[in-house]
Amino acid sequence: MVVMYKNATVSVASETVTKNREGTKIKLFDFDNPLEVLRADVQPNTLTTAEIQLYGLDEKKAGTKKMFFNGGHYLLRGNRCRVAFDDGRVEVYGIEPVNRWNNHGEVLLIPVEHE
Repeated sequence: MVVMYKNATVSVASETVTKNREGTKIKLFDFDNPLEVLRADVQPNTLTTAEIQLYGLDEKKAGTKKMFFNGGHYLLRGNRCRVAFDDGRVEVYGIEPVNRWNNHGEVLLIPVEHE
C-alpha cells in the first residue's frame, strides 16, 4: 500500500534537554529546524480499552489520531510532530509507532497539552 490521500504537512522534531536559569531540566522541540517534513494522511482514531492500556494512555487523550505516511524515518517514540492540516489547523502531537511496512508506516499521534 502506498498512501495516496494526504491531508496534512507534518514536521518532526526530536527532544533536546536543556536547563533553565534555575537549573531545572526542560524538554525542547525545535520545529524551526525539523528532522523531517512530510505529507501524510492524518485521521481521527478511536482506541479500544486494550489499546489505551497497551500504549499507557489515559481517557484525556481522546484527540488521538492515526497517521499513515510514505517514508518517515524520524517518526520515533519520544519525538514530536507539528501537524499543519490543509484546513488551516495546526496541532502538536507525541508519536507512538504502530506499524512499519516496506513502503508505508502508521503511528498514533497523542495530543500534547500546552504546546
